[in-house]
Amino acid sequence: MLGLLFWQAKRPSLHPVESATSRAIAVLPLQNAGSDKDFDFLRLALADEIATALSHVQSFSIRPSATTSKYKDLNADLQQAGRDMGVTSIVTGHFLKEGEQLEITLEAVDIASNRSVWRDTINAAASDRIAMRDQITSKVRQELVPALGAASAVTEPGTRPKSEEAYDLYLRSIAVPHDVVPNKDAIAMLERSVGVDPSYAPVWEALALRYYYDGEYADGGEQMLKRSDSAHERALALDPNLILAASQVITNRTTQGEVGSAYAEASALVKKRPESAQAHFALAYVLRYVGLLDQSAHECETALASDRGNYIFRSCALVFMELNQQQRAMDFVRLDAGSEWAARTAAYIFLREGKLAEARQSIQKTSANPLMARDLLESCFDHSPTSVLDRIAQKTEAAALAQPDGEPRYHLGSLLAYCGRNDAALRLLKSAVERNYCAYTALQTDALLAKLRGSTEFNKLLSAAKECQNRFRAQRDRSSR
Repeated sequence: MLGLLFWQAKRPSLHPVESATSRAIAVLPLQNAGSDKDFDFLRLALADEIATALSHVQSFSIRPSATTSKYKDLNADLQQAGRDMGVTSIVTGHFLKEGEQLEITLEAVDIASNRSVWRDTINAAASDRIAMRDQITSKVRQELVPALGAASAVTEPGTRPKSEEAYDLYLRSIAVPHDVVPNKDAIAMLERSVGVDPSYAPVWEALALRYYYDGEYADGGEQMLKRSDSAHERALALDPNLILAASQVITNRTTQGEVGSAYAEASALVKKRPESAQAHFALAYVLRYVGLLDQSAHECETALASDRGNYIFRSCALVFMELNQQQRAMDFVRLDAGSEWAARTAAYIFLREGKLAEARQSIQKTSANPLMARDLLESCFDHSPTSVLDRIAQKTEAAALAQPDGEPRYHLGSLLAYCGRNDAALRLLKSAVERNYCAYTALQTDALLAKLRGSTEFNKLLSAAKECQNRFRAQRDRSSR
């Protein structure tokens, strides 16, 4: 059982494993061994801080919390978890609040040998989170890193929190889900955090990602996407080594139609950080938008092979859906199983497979936000009166056009075509291409567009998508000379 080893002697134990040029490490959520549930947020927060400290070792590849957060079970099989995530070592632990003190016990397990290579206990004042962080960082750098066989030096972290209040808000936000409603709560927490202490880079990085989700999947629109850009730029100015922020800047540019510059930045990032799954995902993202689906799928597979289970890679499902590889698409949906996004995208996939009952069941798990298309699909499935379906179609089209991103315009346009709203569908599809979502292959193969093909308007759309792709190729070729 996970946790049994933690109650052994508290004196440090150090058994270095064989050095390797690169080691993949996962830090699992810690267990709360006490009865104070108000401290449950530390399960993910402490694991995130340990992972951040380890990430400053150049020869380590650290699985992000997006990958490891699913392993919350006290009885987790470490070897199986290690194989699932493709890591060589796992760091686990628990914490216990006793009075005003917080006792944190950590252990590192080598997956190949199934043995503990290091364990130790840290004691800190429960109210002094910054001091707690400093102790964890010091312990990781001085003891855990060599125990894990670091093959290169530890680089200095970019920034350090200065305010207990701001840092506490940041730690609490880590455990907040990224679905529409709780994501807004996380935004409020992080905005308060940077308002108190604007000098801590990870908070800006976290806030930027939350802004992006609000802009893409809620009602934040272009304003939130611009805030995401600004927050990422602030994070990178404070700490240029934040790979998630660097890659998210690229995906933000892509959603805003700046595919040429986004591709150049993504290619440079992959060249600079070829081992980074996040860099390969950023490149895959741009390639998807310009319709180079085979190349995008290759980068998606590279990202997933390097970092199995990272929910941030979920949108690769759309690449495989457009390639009509629906089962592989569903594999990427499962990276974010249980989320509203996953329910919506699964419905898209089921619909293209002709599995209408499954599509209906899945879309019912989403909210009434028009971007989720729940009301549209249910009205379509129920053969609602024309007046009802027209009203919902108008609402869907308006919501899509309020988004600067071309991709949701394409997918909602496809749904409108499936529901027989051809004029609205063509308007959305045309606007998607105009926003540099060059879906040349998808337009030819998407089963939902069968009712549109052959018309003069659709042929013009297909030509525009090809021209969109050609413009990108020309820009790419010029920049590579």
